[in-house]
Order: sequence, then structure tokens, then C-alpha cells
Amino acid sequence: MTKQEKLQRHKNIATGLFVLMLVIYIVMVVLQKRVPELSITGYVKAFAEAAMVGALADWFAVTALFHKPLGLNIPHTNLIEERKRDIGENLGEFVVENFLKPEQIRPYITDIKVSKYVVEWLLKEGTAKQVDSFVRSMSLCAKVSEGFRAFLDEGKHQEVVQQVFERLAIYLGAHKELIQGEVEDQFSSIIPSFIKGKIGKKVSEGLYELVLKASRDKNHPIRVEISAQLYELAGSLNTVVWEERLSGLLKGFMGRIGKEVREDVLLQGRIDAWVRKSVYQFVLRNKEEVGRLISDTVSEWEGRELSKKLELEVGKDLQFIRINGTLVGGIVGLFIYFLTELF
Repeated sequence: MTKQEKLQRHKNIATGLFVLMLVIYIVMVVLQKRVPELSITGYVKAFAEAAMVGALADWFAVTALFHKPLGLNIPHTNLIEERKRDIGENLGEFVVENFLKPEQIRPYITDIKVSKYVVEWLLKEGTAKQVDSFVRSMSLCAKVSEGFRAFLDEGKHQEVVQQVFERLAIYLGAHKELIQGEVEDQFSSIIPSFIKGKIGKKVSEGLYELVLKASRDKNHPIRVEISAQLYELAGSLNTVVWEERLSGLLKGFMGRIGKEVREDVLLQGRIDAWVRKSVYQFVLRNKEEVGRLISDTVSEWEGRELSKKLELEVGKDLQFIRINGTLVGGIVGLFIYFLTELF
């Protein structure tokens, strides 16, 4: 049964009980006229009469929360719709004051042990399939390719390439003799040393000058070729091959992390402590925001919508007030009638 069906069912039960009391009352009135010597009719009539009063009173009380009884504009009725702003503010304050104080949230936060669940998830067989599905569904390779291409279009790679060439030029300048010696070793021993020395020196200096020019000129042929190769790499990233590589890298990384955390108890403790501290600080820092969120959310609801929502949630239980009011009213009326007859 839906909430609406359950609510209607309990409304029918409460209303049916009232109708039953009405029928009993009418029958007892008739019996008192026709068989006045039957004393029990007075007791039953008193029960039914008081039960109807209790049923009507509680029907009015319950209905007044969500509606205007019989459509009449009676003061202090349809309370949910009329007082929704106050309800939102009070509900927000209630949650903040009773659920988000440090002494109230600390016991729950100290029990947080995230590391155990992280390890279980990282090493679970199904996680690998989830990674594959995630890479494909999110089109990560396509996004990486697109982002890399945008990075190249904006020329941001030039600064990186320039720094690489500058570092390389500095290294070549500081190790000219080492490079010269390596070049000389490539020649045969029959070649005179002074010739090998000159060639080695020229190669070392030429290499240094080449790298230095490339570091200063972004239109240098070498840097143009590097840019072309990077564009080619950006285009190749959006392929099935790279998708499989990326998925494999992620799965391998997650597996290594999972095993490392599982075997390192101290690391588990640090992870849990960091999570607890972060959650604790986040909750305390944003508890007023939680209150405002609840208040604003309730205030933005349509009054009629809010009233319906609450009636669906608690209206079924509130119908028991009507049922209990009918029975308790009848018992009280019977007791009063008994005392009256007794005295």
C-alpha cells in the first residue's frame, strides 16, 4: 500500500468508528423510548454519546493541523500551511541544537574507520570492472585528449619546453669536457689527438649552442617538431588503446595502494584519524549552514505541498488519536453516567 492509501484506510477506520457510535446512540435513544425499563440502554447511550464528542473533538484537532475543518476559516487551523516559515526555522534550530553539538557528534565520529572499507573496496574483484566502466562511461581518454589539446593551443607547453632546454643547456655548458671526451673516444686511435680534440670541442660547443638557441626561440625547428609530436600524442590519446592503458594504470595503482594500506596498521590509523578530524571540523564549521539549509528548504516549499508531505508521513498515526479519542471519550462518558446514577 502507498502512504496515501494507508492514510485513507486509517481515516476510514476512525470515521467508521464515529459512524458506529452514532448508530448505537440512535438505537439506544429509540430503545429508551420503547423499552424504558431496560436500564442498560442508558449506559450504552452515555458511552456512545461521549464517544461521538471525543471523536469529533479529536477529528477537529487532527484536521486543524493540515486543513481548515469543513472549509471554515476558524482561527488557529491549517497550522502547517500557515506557519511553514516558523516550522522551517524551528526545525533547523532543533537539528543544530540537538544533533550537531560537539559532545553529540564526537562519539559517532570516533567510531569511524574508513581505512577498512577503503581496503576492501580497492581489493575487491568487482572494483576492476567498476574502473573499466568508469573510464568508458566518463570518456576519460577523450577528456584528457581534449584538455591536452587545449593546453597546447594556448601555448602553455612552450614554457615547459623552454625550461627543459634551459636546464639541458646549463648541463651541457657545465660538462663540455665530459662530452668532448666522449666524442674523442669514438674515433680510432690512429687519428691524431689534436684532431680528435678539435672535433670533440666543436661537437660539444655546437651541441650547447643548438640547445641554447632552442631554449630562446619558440619557433626553432626542434621546438616546432616537439609541438607537432605533442599534438600527435594528444590525438592518439582518444583511442581504445589508451583507454585500456589508462584503465590498467588505474587498476594497478589502486591495487598497490590497497595492499600497502592493508599491510600498514600505522597508515590505517593515520587515514582514520585524518578522516575523523576532517569530518568533525567540517560538521562544526558548517552546522549553522545545515540549519539554514533546512529552514530555507522548508520555507521554499509551497504551504499546501508541505502540509501534504507531513500528513502523508504522520497522518496515519494521527488517526489513532481519533480512534483513541472515540474510545476514551466513551469510557469517560460511561464513568460519569455511572457516578451520576450511583449518587
